[in-house]
Amino acid sequence: MKFLIVLALCVVAAMATENNDPISQESNVEYNGKYHYHYELKDGSKATQDGVLKSVNAEHNGEAVNGKYSFVGDDGQTYVVSYTADENGYRPVGEHLPTPPPTPESVLKALEYIRLHPYTIPEKKH
Repeated sequence: MKFLIVLALCVVAAMATENNDPISQESNVEYNGKYHYHYELKDGSKATQDGVLKSVNAEHNGEAVNGKYSFVGDDGQTYVVSYTADENGYRPVGEHLPTPPPTPESVLKALEYIRLHPYTIPEKKH
């Protein structure tokens, strides 16, 4: 986890060129693994991330992260991505990101039928 924080701070430092110095930056790391960082650059880029350590199961600990970043693209539009990253993977959300097509009606009906009529294994006769 500390590696992620150091990596994030290195990214901020690498992005801070002479013409793109940070307007603001903050970071906080607590002993229990909880952390927060935020930065904003002159070019309009911003990033915020919060993370906590969590118990995934009896044998594994993990990290739960929520964050958001934005940047101005070459087309002049501001793009915003919110995300969650945890034991279920990285899940970004943004208006500009592609989304899957809607589920066909026939599949929705089949799933509803399966839900209403669950399969049961017949008992064996002795």
